[in-house]
Amino acid sequence: MPSYAIIGASRGIGLEYVRQLASRYDTVVFAVVRNPAGSTHLNALAAGFKKVHIVPGDVVDYTSLEPAAKQVSAITGGKLNYLIHNAASTNVSTVYKGFDDYTNMEELDTEFISAYKINSLGPIHAITAFLPLLRASDTKKIVVIGSGASDPKSTQVRRLVAYSMTKAAALIAATKFAVKLADEGFVVVTICPGMVDCSATAGADSGALAASLKEMSSSMKSQTGIEVTPQTPEVSVAAQLKVIDGL
Repeated sequence: MPSYAIIGASRGIGLEYVRQLASRYDTVVFAVVRNPAGSTHLNALAAGFKKVHIVPGDVVDYTSLEPAAKQVSAITGGKLNYLIHNAASTNVSTVYKGFDDYTNMEELDTEFISAYKINSLGPIHAITAFLPLLRASDTKKIVVIGSGASDPKSTQVRRLVAYSMTKAAALIAATKFAVKLADEGFVVVTICPGMVDCSATAGADSGALAASLKEMSSSMKSQTGIEVTPQTPEVSVAAQLKVIDGL
């Protein structure tokens, strides 16, 4: 039975990964989230699937991921086939800021450091914590959900500065792991999900998120010539899983 750990699964893309993978007849899915009790959408989804396990773990705090890996190991017999890292800093009130949108340099520094801990160090923490379980499996697939915001052409958009720079660092980290683990038969990739409208599970931020996506789509077209239309999590994750299944 293939096992999947979804890091960052409380809403949006991560939640949809849990739903689609749990709908397969032969899988066991571990949803690793910072706040299980507050993950209302995930709890509602998991209630309908016996093979979905909600596991506490915060990507900023490596010491919380070690017991998370032990909890997964106890259920799978010490193995994990797939690690899908989705956790990211996506606070709608700050994520779209450009350099000039910060009140002062102290505010900018605080936002960048917070984003770096989640977006850049987070994948390193998660991969390291679950690596022994992945090594014990025959599949050995690691997927880091990337972003077009870290692509050189899309960075011509003047906003999303902290998000773009820290997601670019995550891309480099994944590449380093790919080189490090290649001789062990691992496949390590990043996948760009496209522009995804996750407002349906964003709670109080839903309206602001939808408006920001619309504005960002317009900004990208005017500044780079790239036309991007937000898609649903269902469409995005289905396309991503086709890629992951074929790796």
